[in-house]
Amino acid sequence: RTSSRTLPGGSGNPLNYPAQNVVLSNGVGFDTEIARFGLPEGGIGPDYRTTLYAGDAWQASPNLTLTYGLRYLRDTFRSDADLGTVPFLSQWQPGLGRRINQPNLNFAPQVGVAWDPGRQGKTVFRGGIGLFYENNLWNNTAFDRPGRLGTGLFRQNPMVCSNGLPVPLPLPDGSTLTPSFCSEPIGQAAPAIAALQARYQAATAALGYDSPNPDYIRTTRAAGIDVNGITMLAPNYATPRSVEMNLGLEHVIGKSSVFRMDYLRNIETHTLLAEDVNHVGDARYFNLTNAQAAIAATTAQYGCGGGFSGTAINCAIAAGAHISDFAAHGLDSGYSLCGGRPCPTAAFPGINPNLGANQMLFPVGRSTYNGVQLSLRQGIQNPFKNVKSLNLEASYTFSKYLATATDTDFFAIATDFNNPLRFIGPNGLDRKQQFAFGGWLDLPFSFNVGLIGHFYSPLPLTLELPPGGLPGGIFVTDVTGDGTGDGSFASSGGRGDVVPGTNLGSFARGVNPNNINDVIRHYNQNFAGSPTPAGQMLLNNGLFTLTQLQLLGAVEPLLPLAPSNQANMAWLKVLDLSLNWKYTFKDRVEIEPGVSVFNVMNFANFDGPTNPLNGQLNGNQGSANGTPGEAPNLNRIGLGSGVFALGAPRMLQFGLKVRF
Repeated sequence: RTSSRTLPGGSGNPLNYPAQNVVLSNGVGFDTEIARFGLPEGGIGPDYRTTLYAGDAWQASPNLTLTYGLRYLRDTFRSDADLGTVPFLSQWQPGLGRRINQPNLNFAPQVGVAWDPGRQGKTVFRGGIGLFYENNLWNNTAFDRPGRLGTGLFRQNPMVCSNGLPVPLPLPDGSTLTPSFCSEPIGQAAPAIAALQARYQAATAALGYDSPNPDYIRTTRAAGIDVNGITMLAPNYATPRSVEMNLGLEHVIGKSSVFRMDYLRNIETHTLLAEDVNHVGDARYFNLTNAQAAIAATTAQYGCGGGFSGTAINCAIAAGAHISDFAAHGLDSGYSLCGGRPCPTAAFPGINPNLGANQMLFPVGRSTYNGVQLSLRQGIQNPFKNVKSLNLEASYTFSKYLATATDTDFFAIATDFNNPLRFIGPNGLDRKQQFAFGGWLDLPFSFNVGLIGHFYSPLPLTLELPPGGLPGGIFVTDVTGDGTGDGSFASSGGRGDVVPGTNLGSFARGVNPNNINDVIRHYNQNFAGSPTPAGQMLLNNGLFTLTQLQLLGAVEPLLPLAPSNQANMAWLKVLDLSLNWKYTFKDRVEIEPGVSVFNVMNFANFDGPTNPLNGQLNGNQGSANGTPGEAPNLNRIGLGSGVFALGAPRMLQFGLKVRF
């Protein structure tokens, strides 16, 4: 909405942007009730890892060796199993309040074989298969624990504006405040936002560490990473694991060259994937009474008689109504209307309207990796005059990494809550082709020079419908009907659903700048202007006609075509160089000063894992259908620190090693 107090610069001034989604902090940084390092809370552990391994090698013949073994792993404090039951969680689904499982039977068998057919040690065929267990990140435990504790003072980040609508903020003193600054220009709303946060933090600071926990699930009746920062582990927690299989050939060529060819397959299961067990915003859980009340309130706002009748709706449309007006009165998802908290007045409140979202982490994620690697390694003594030794290696890898989420380590949200495994595609770390080479020279006077280069093909990108950022997004971009992908902050971080006809990671994997307009035209011809599942529910109940939904902007959007020279995801190009010198003092102490030049050619690299092109097909600069030429500098890999910033601009690193 507009304001007479907007600042100069119009839309070019960020302070004039509306305060659509506002999140506060209570000023507390603790995620657990455990005292550590002189602090009353915030500790972790103790984590006890017990590992046992038994193995053997059997030489069946002089040229055939079989190895086999069994590993046992038990890791504590990775699932909050020590906290016991939380019966209130069973309000969502029976059994969800059980104690979280502590995995105690993680046995991992492994077997391998090596065969030298020529019996001369020059050619070896290898094969193996094994089960390997992973860790659950501490972060996942930290986001689970506060929701299970009835007392304690923990970090809280409540949402007070969702899609421009106010969300009431319960204060620790028992009072509740409803913000009045939502949708105001940021420059105008900032003082009120700061004042509310100051009051919120002051009220929090007045509490003791043994006070009732306002984020306790029984109190909030909602949990979600963008609802209140709480994401709870499902009781059937299992340790992430992978089955890895490999076949390989190694052959010695001449005196000093070794050729290797390896095939690797890895299947990972039990990674954590978040699913809203209350299915807030799901089109299947529709409340007709709430929808009728919202329509009647909207038509009355526009001075139209007739309540929720078709005549009243036509009158409101003629007066300029938009689907966001109906959504603001309740014709919307509980995510957008109430920030994911209990929303009994929403037309799509979820299974239980008296409960909010509960984005629980289930061990159902899956990924597969298949790769073939070819490498050639050579070591030569005294190859040139004054050069003591030369070692060279070059490799090429062709691979495919598919997963149910872009990031499989930390809080992955299912793309479709109704079918969490529906979408599986190239992972956000998948590079189809990887070329690497390196060399090392030992020079006179104890100098040595090293060189290593990496040339990797582009990462994939998921193409998404552009969320409008307004209430009522479930009627525009929630094409799966699961309550996510509507563009509301609380459901998906402002993202739309995957473009129909594509999959996770489709761009740069089948879809490219040469054919993206074919994909867009297919979508525009077959989906644009059609109702989403939420819109279809309105049609099925006779509340709207398709024409009315189209006039209100409550149908799937028309996507703009990409420019003829649309940018693609970029290759990664890096060449690193190092120079070192060794000096030994009295055969006891060795010092090694050196200098490394990372990205010595200063290649400009774009589209790293954390900052690729924008997959939302909104036609804007920086998007996969609005970026002519090359990717903008906004997508360039920025400054970093040496080996921890692959692809960053050229940098120097000076070092000194001392060995004694």
